[in-house]
Amino acid sequence: MDVTSGAAVATLLFDLFDSEKPTVSSENANEKTEQHGSCAPLRILDLCCAPGIKLCMLADLSPPSSTLVGVDISPHRISLCKNIIKKYHIEGNTSASAPKSTNNDGATTDTDEKSNVIQPRVTIRLYCADGTTFGTNQTTTSTNTVKPDLVFDNNAAVEDFISSGGKRKRMNKSARAREKRRLLELQRSEASVGTNNTESVDDHTSNLHYESLSAEKREAICRSNEKEKLNEEDDIGSDPEYDFDRVIVDAECSTDGAMRHNGKRPSALPSKACPTWNDTNMDELIDLQKRLIDSGFRLLKRGGVMVYSTCSLSSKQNEEVVQWLLEKCQDAFIIPVSFLIHKKSSDDLPFIEEGSIPGTVRFNPVLNSKSLLVQGSGFFLAKIGKMNSIH
Repeated sequence: MDVTSGAAVATLLFDLFDSEKPTVSSENANEKTEQHGSCAPLRILDLCCAPGIKLCMLADLSPPSSTLVGVDISPHRISLCKNIIKKYHIEGNTSASAPKSTNNDGATTDTDEKSNVIQPRVTIRLYCADGTTFGTNQTTTSTNTVKPDLVFDNNAAVEDFISSGGKRKRMNKSARAREKRRLLELQRSEASVGTNNTESVDDHTSNLHYESLSAEKREAICRSNEKEKLNEEDDIGSDPEYDFDRVIVDAECSTDGAMRHNGKRPSALPSKACPTWNDTNMDELIDLQKRLIDSGFRLLKRGGVMVYSTCSLSSKQNEEVVQWLLEKCQDAFIIPVSFLIHKKSSDDLPFIEEGSIPGTVRFNPVLNSKSLLVQGSGFFLAKIGKMNSIH
């Protein structure tokens, strides 16, 4: 995984790179640390999760007892993601993150010596579903609501791995049926359990942004709040199962910035593994990106944080998609981020520059520079906040 992709995960989980951090009074410092710091469990959505490397990094860095949900529309890619999660977060022999003692935060992440399996510190779930409609009403009849298929749960996978004596084995038809029934039971139980009320963006930041808006935009937000209240009973998005503190949308893109990876790819790949995007279907791709970012923002809690990213250098796939969301959703706002350390200029770090939307970041490809310690592919990211309800 490129360091630029890792930057998207770090930007999502931490405010380390935020350009503007709200001040916290001393009497509320402990409360804020507990609410927004590493101790508070989070619900995190990776809307385009395959092949799963970012999801693994999210699992490593998320607070204990968090829930991570990965979504991908392709059965082929979600199967790859499932195998990677098993390799790096379940099987002790292949995991580089299997510690031999309990972490300072008290999370249980030890490897079970008998079964050689990593005991989960977070819950990881995978859904094979369309990210553009994930969490919305999809009914076959007036009384039958269809939910996306849960295809993997790491807690269930750990139990299966332990029962097999810590050995991989090919699942037969009956074993696959048992797994499907178990995942269905887990999915039903998840929907009946409420989630924590943790807010991911400081209220002060959200309210300050609201105060700076014009009267017209304030009125639009109030209309949006009223509309949400009217639709709560009809929208699966109000279900705790589809309500997230953090969302990352590393959208499908033309990959023109991923020069290092593109050089390693074979000339022809199966379409199911890597769709080909070019000038003939670029409008279709951009429409997909808009629907993905819109879906991610819909699934984001009020006060939550979303990162939109691509490995493209095209402004049409980056800033224009973000600007489209900002204009469509009046409660969306940019949280400015910067990776320029110690106020260095872009001349000192030529592979980092601000996007055309202030506060967004572009990483330019660096392939053969001996003067830089960090090299990576072209990448774009924007950190987007969702304002709290205004009463």
